[in-house]
Amino acid sequence: VEAHALCTVGVAQAWGADGDEGIERLQEALSLARELDDPDVAFRASLNLTTALALFGRRDEAIEVTRDAIERARADGLEVAYGNSLRGNIAEALFNAGRWDEARELIRTALQWSPDPVSFTDASVTAAMLEAETGVDDRAASMLGWRPLEVDHAPDPQLEVPATRAAASFALWRGDVADARRAVERGWTLVRRAEDWALTARMAATYLEVQVMAISDAHERRAVAEIGGARSRGARVLEEAEAVLRASGLAPGAPGRREADANLATARAYGARLDARDDPALWETAAEAWQQAGEPYQVARAHWRQAEAALPGRGARIGRAAARAPLLEAVRIARALRARPLLSELEALARRALIAIPPDPEAPVLVAVGPGRPATPPVEAASDRAQVAAIAAAFAGSGGARPGDGTFGLSRREREVLGLIVQGRNNREIGERLFISQRTVGVHVGNILSKLGVSGRVEAAMVAVRLELVPSPAG
Repeated sequence: VEAHALCTVGVAQAWGADGDEGIERLQEALSLARELDDPDVAFRASLNLTTALALFGRRDEAIEVTRDAIERARADGLEVAYGNSLRGNIAEALFNAGRWDEARELIRTALQWSPDPVSFTDASVTAAMLEAETGVDDRAASMLGWRPLEVDHAPDPQLEVPATRAAASFALWRGDVADARRAVERGWTLVRRAEDWALTARMAATYLEVQVMAISDAHERRAVAEIGGARSRGARVLEEAEAVLRASGLAPGAPGRREADANLATARAYGARLDARDDPALWETAAEAWQQAGEPYQVARAHWRQAEAALPGRGARIGRAAARAPLLEAVRIARALRARPLLSELEALARRALIAIPPDPEAPVLVAVGPGRPATPPVEAASDRAQVAAIAAAFAGSGGARPGDGTFGLSRREREVLGLIVQGRNNREIGERLFISQRTVGVHVGNILSKLGVSGRVEAAMVAVRLELVPSPAG
């Protein structure tokens, strides 16, 4: 009873103004549980301690606590019961710390063991983030994109909000602004039901990024009326998020607020861009905040936006000079993480700005495959594909009923369109492959979403694979 009480008080303190005391309480709870040889209490204390440590940016400590807990569970013959929840819980910390290969390996193990729904969702949501940001395999990214598994009948914001953020990111890399908007609207609705200020700050940053992309899309379509709506939505969400952070009781700059402050700095920079006041200084501030939070991928993204903001509206020479350093730093990080969608954007920006990027010393040597045929990258790409396929196969084969005889009323053509959605194809690509117009593709996609009862293309792809409406992309 005392250990459980220490655990509960520790969680409350860790998320409030007494964060250090909260971590001490959780450590006491874990120590007491081990003294009592009570694996259930030790498991609970370990999960909460790792979450609190990660919140304070002490990710290396959190990862060590998790690894120790897994080893103890294995020694007690309880790894199946506790190991996957521990792995799923720490996978996001590994992702945030830029330790993507370790996160991928941990996720693969967790998904192969057919765990309970919550731990399965925890691991698969981080898998979704990894695949969306690395773009190693479009088909796997589609399959892992959003809401990999419903958690009972009550959505859990701590699981579903990260999933909506992964879905939004995946949709933006695909240029599907409508899907990204659906994802963030759902995510913001969910986060407003919770009292999780850290999750609120994360969702706000993603929400404002999507509104920026919505304005860009509206400009391209000359849909002037939509621009004011995006600005209004962004301003409202930013104001609400700042109010939630103020109510948290944590002072700005406090260790427990580093990630939230970085997300808020990012949201403010996007807010300025929404109002056509894009400011490189705001993005530099965001990059510094992410550096303090110890999240290299977010540092790279902030530098990308900083370089973009430095270029327009200035003399070419001055703009290039201001953009060069943040752009090259973003390239360095993106290469190290193999964050291919981001790297592609950075390279395109460098070409437009006439900024030379040094060659990648780690790039695989291209091998000629015959007269008149292009060179191909050898082992590395194949290895990446194999690794993603292993995760995808584990995901597609894990847990739950998978009926294959129902079609949900989908026509033959709609199933063909759904199969191409699973492959990550956009409307233009689907139209080209099926020899139909993009307008017709849009009608089919709308029918598919309605018949499957889902709110976006990525979720439709997930349902299609889980229910075997189309062949598994991992197969």
